[in-house]
Amino acid sequence: MKIRSMMAALLAIIFMISGVAAAATEVTIWHTFTEEQESALQGFAAAFNESQDTYEVLVQSQTYQGFLDTVYNAVANGVGPNIIINYASTAADYVEDGLVVDLSKYVFDPEIGMADIFNSLPAAIQTEATGFVDGGMYALPAVTTGPILFYNKTVYDELGLSVPTTWEELAANSKAIYEAKGIAGFAADSLTDLMQTLLMQSGNGYIDIASKSVLFGTESFTAWLKWFADNVQAGYFGLNPTGDYWSNDFNAGLVASYSGSCAGDKYIFPDGFEYAVAPLPEKIDAAWYPSWNRGPIVFNKDEASNLGAYEFVKFFLQPENNAGWAKAMNALSPYGTTQASDAYKAFAAELPASLVAVQDNLDVAGALPTISGSYAIRTALQEAATMLAACVAQSNQAMQG
Repeated sequence: MKIRSMMAALLAIIFMISGVAAAATEVTIWHTFTEEQESALQGFAAAFNESQDTYEVLVQSQTYQGFLDTVYNAVANGVGPNIIINYASTAADYVEDGLVVDLSKYVFDPEIGMADIFNSLPAAIQTEATGFVDGGMYALPAVTTGPILFYNKTVYDELGLSVPTTWEELAANSKAIYEAKGIAGFAADSLTDLMQTLLMQSGNGYIDIASKSVLFGTESFTAWLKWFADNVQAGYFGLNPTGDYWSNDFNAGLVASYSGSCAGDKYIFPDGFEYAVAPLPEKIDAAWYPSWNRGPIVFNKDEASNLGAYEFVKFFLQPENNAGWAKAMNALSPYGTTQASDAYKAFAAELPASLVAVQDNLDVAGALPTISGSYAIRTALQEAATMLAACVAQSNQAMQG
């Protein structure tokens, strides 16, 4: 027995001396990005893997259709990824069941933290990252995008219209366009985001986190809902596109302007007219803009996996890497640390007009509370606007009859 024990000890020493190490802890990332974006993400994973030998990051593409349902079911059953890159509202659905990691314990750790990076975020985006029921940090942004105004510059120039800076100006322009051209002057790709914007800009609240109740049953917001519905009924605003998005109707000259994601400029192919982009109106009673911040969410597994996932997130958000991801995503970086880097400055010097329009609104970017059921609230807002528009239409028809 002594000989066997001595042999085992000797073998252990030999393995240590020869540098044989334990297998690296795997960290998987699931995503639905384009091939170009996946290539960039694969590059960051490869660079991280080369920088250390404790963890190995694997990037795995998934089917776009039903992706979030697939992730939730996998995570709930203990077989999901370590990381996805999505919005804070997505992370909210995992918090109560303890399925997502509170990254604050790592971010503010004096030895392995990245407090300087987090603290360089604008206050509103910091609030979004920690705006969960328990104040935890369950999502970190990597890039920022948002809605902008796409408008038919040919029509605007022909009618002598100025780019609107208020919602009232937008409605007046839309009325002039409808009367001159017989087409809607404005529509919104995301009716929910438009309603949220009108809600917050008119000085209302959104959700009471403690009671999990909505705060937008106010007279002022109801007035803006009716404002929207009246413009739809008059034909000045469009309600439903002929396809999935308003870009097709815009290209065909069926609507003169619409609010949509800044990423949508690659889908604009105007048929016989010139188009331009501009920031959306940013104030009614209060200045507010719905920036869309998308970044890593880390799912709760064992401590070694959680730490490995965090280490990759920290690597991913280093200024040079974050600048590269912003470029790959055609998006803005919200981090002051990244914005100060030479790599990002070179990118920012040649921003497309669509991103400039987002950047012009970011000084009033706001955050909404992130709780479980946020998606249901978004749906309710859209349904309220649609139903009110239909009710106004029916009421007007009844009076005319």
